[in-house]
Amino acid sequence: MYASRTTQFIVGIFAVLGIAALSYLSMRLGRIELFPAPGYTLDANFDDISGLKVGDQVQLAGVPIGKVANISLQPDGARARIDMRLSKGVAIDSEAIAAINTSGLIGDKYVAIELGGGDPLKDGATIRHTQSSFILEKAIGQLINSDKGAGGSSNSSEKTHGSANPGPSGPPGAGNPQGTGSSGTAPDQKKTK
Repeated sequence: MYASRTTQFIVGIFAVLGIAALSYLSMRLGRIELFPAPGYTLDANFDDISGLKVGDQVQLAGVPIGKVANISLQPDGARARIDMRLSKGVAIDSEAIAAINTSGLIGDKYVAIELGGGDPLKDGATIRHTQSSFILEKAIGQLINSDKGAGGSSNSSEKTHGSANPGPSGPPGAGNPQGTGSSGTAPDQKKTK
């Protein structure tokens, strides 16, 4: 027994609507825009952009003003270059600073722009002042390595600043809080014969 043409038509409409909904959701989750908003492009060069991805936000004073459009290496391969697509009507000046920040402690990366006092940049211009990404793993590694160097000196300071007794009837002070002494021995040591 075959379904009527009306039933087939309704099933076809639901299938097309389902495919359209899945396509829309995948583009939204993948941060893909079919029709980008009108705007202009600026680029910036960084020493390190660890964690930054295409589609991440560009913010000015905490307000989203664009997205990271492209990430590449400079021709010499020394620095990373990012292209940012910014909204029309947002003016960035030549003295602005672009920094890669993190939302929260371990959140997503974004580009934060802080305005300066220069002339407005045109489409395709470069933001010259940049601040690279803060990398938590590198900071922890540096902290651990610096503690290893300081660890030896703290043990030696305990040995040199111990509580030695200055001798009989010594004055109160460093090493002799009571003011009495017992022939030059430390208070924690016992006399042996």
